[in-house]
Amino acid sequence: MKSANKVYVLLFIVVFSFSSTVYAEENKEGILVYHVKYDYEAISKFLGMTVQEYDQEWRKGLSIAEMAEKKGIARRDVEGYFYQFHYEEMQKWRKKGAMTEKHYFYLVYGLADEIEEFIDRNPNR
Repeated sequence: MKSANKVYVLLFIVVFSFSSTVYAEENKEGILVYHVKYDYEAISKFLGMTVQEYDQEWRKGLSIAEMAEKKGIARRDVEGYFYQFHYEEMQKWRKKGAMTEKHYFYLVYGLADEIEEFIDRNPNR
């Protein structure tokens, strides 16, 4: 069972990081694949900066959390932005039936860690 959990988490991390669209579907093994690509224009706007400013800060090695801190935005507000984004996307897929309650709660369980990792990372460091 632990190996199945690792597969869920690994798939979530991979698709969370590198997908080109937002969708949820169940693969042949019955594992939900939840893909998400963030709208960096919207994130930039949330941070009170242009996309160009965001890109410049990103190239300097700043994470989203660090950019927010520089702008005086509380970490809990940054986390809340991403929680809200995922909540809205997951609700769409729950209503369509692509995401079962089991899958929803499994994804929600790991979401806090995924968001923390996402807002703190920057491979340009």
